Amino acid sequence: MKKILLINLSPRCSRRLAYSRCLAIIVPLYFSLAAQHATAQQGMLQPAKILPGELFKVSVGTTFTYDTNVFRLSPLIDPAALTGQPTRSDQIITTSVTLGVNKVYAMQRFEFNGSLIDNRYNNFDYLNFLGKNYTAAWHWYLTPYIHGRLSASHSEALNNFANLTGLNNSTNRNLRTRDNFNFEGVFEIDRAWHIVGGIDHSIAKNSRLLVQDFNNKIFSVEGGIRYSFPSGSKLTYKVRSGFGEFIDRPAPIVESLLDTRFDEMEHQVHLTWPVTGKASIDARAGYLKREHVHFPQRDFAGFVGNFNLNWAITGKTRVTASWARQLSNYQTTPFAFRHPAFERFSSSFIATDRFTVAPIWQITDKTALRLRYDYVLSDFEGAVLPVPGGVRSDSMHSGLIALDWQPLKVLFLSAAFHRDHRSSNFRGFDFNSTAGSVSARLSF
Repeated sequence: MKKILLINLSPRCSRRLAYSRCLAIIVPLYFSLAAQHATAQQGMLQPAKILPGELFKVSVGTTFTYDTNVFRLSPLIDPAALTGQPTRSDQIITTSVTLGVNKVYAMQRFEFNGSLIDNRYNNFDYLNFLGKNYTAAWHWYLTPYIHGRLSASHSEALNNFANLTGLNNSTNRNLRTRDNFNFEGVFEIDRAWHIVGGIDHSIAKNSRLLVQDFNNKIFSVEGGIRYSFPSGSKLTYKVRSGFGEFIDRPAPIVESLLDTRFDEMEHQVHLTWPVTGKASIDARAGYLKREHVHFPQRDFAGFVGNFNLNWAITGKTRVTASWARQLSNYQTTPFAFRHPAFERFSSSFIATDRFTVAPIWQITDKTALRLRYDYVLSDFEGAVLPVPGGVRSDSMHSGLIALDWQPLKVLFLSAAFHRDHRSSNFRGFDFNSTAGSVSARLSF
C-alpha cells in the first residue's frame, strides 16, 4: 500500500490534481458566462422550428461472405500448425437486426440506434459471436447560442486479425469491447466566434489477453475556439488533455516495460471548407504526445491529421479522396511470437499513413456502383529491444468493388468483391486475401 501511495504522489500526479482544481473552476465559469450572455440576448431569440413527431425504423439484414484468408496468414505459414485446420478460408453468415429512433421535442433532439449482429463461421466455428451495439445521443439546446451533444456508444467485434499476425493470440476468438461517453458544448459569442469544449471517457477491453493494445481507459478534457466564416467555412483550434490507465494492471511489469498509466496531450487545427456547391474539404492538423508514467521508452509523439476532399463531379458521380496519419499504441514483448517463421520485432506504437480514393456512380435511381482503393503504410516504431532488421515496415493495398440495387423502398441488395495484399520487410507478415459477399436488407 505504501508503494502505491508513493507512485500516486509523483510530480506528474500532482500536476493532475492541480489540473483537476483548475477544471473545477473553469467549467462552472464557462457556463456562468454563457448563461449571462444568453440572458442578455433573450429578446432577440426566434421561435424554434418544431419538426413533426418521431422517426421509428427497424431493419433486418443478412450477408454471406466467402473469405480466402480469415486470419490473414502469410503464404509461409501452414494453417494447420496455428489453427488445427488445413484451410485458410471460411464461409461467414452475418445476420443483423437494427432499431433506430429519432425524436424531436421543442429544441431538443434524441437519437438511438441499437443492433444485434450474429456472426456464424463454417470452418472456424469457435469464432461465432453475437455482437451487441448501440449509439445514443441527445442534441441539447439551452438557447440557440448555447448548445451541444451528449452521447454514449457501445460496440463488440472481433479484433482485426491483420493486426495480430504472428503473435500468440493471432488465431483466438478475441472480442474487443468499446464504450464511449462524450459531452460537447458550444457557446456562441456572436455569429462568428464560438467557444467549444468537451469531456470524453473511453473504455476498451478484450475478452482474452492482448499484448499489443491492452485493456485501457482514457478520460479527456478539451477546449478551444472556433471561427465561422459567412461562406459557411469553419476554423477550429482545440487542445485535449487525456489521462489513461491500463486496466487490471495494479503495478508496472518491469521485465517487459509495460506501464500502468499514461498521459496524452494533443493540439489540433480543424478546417471545414465548402469550396463550391459541389466540392468540400475537411482537414485536420495536430500534434499528439503520449507519456508513460514509469517507462519513457514507451513514449511517442508526432504529427497527426487528415485531409478529405468530397467532390460531386456530376449529378450521378461523386468521389471522396483522403489522406490520414495516425499514431496508435502497439506494444510488443519478447514472448509475443509463437512461430519461428515470424521474424521478431520490437515496437511501442504504429505510425500509419492511409491514402484513399472512393468514387460512386449512381447508374439509375435504384442502382449504384461503388469503388474504393486504400494504400496503407505502417511503421512499427519505438523499439525497446535490440533486434536485427531495424524497424518493421508494412505496406498494404486494398480494393473494393460493389454493386448496390434498391428495387423497392424497403428492400436493399448488394454484391461486393474485396481484395487485400500486404507486404513487409519482416518475414512472415505478408499476406493475400480475397473476399466476396452478397447482402440483403429489409427496412420498415
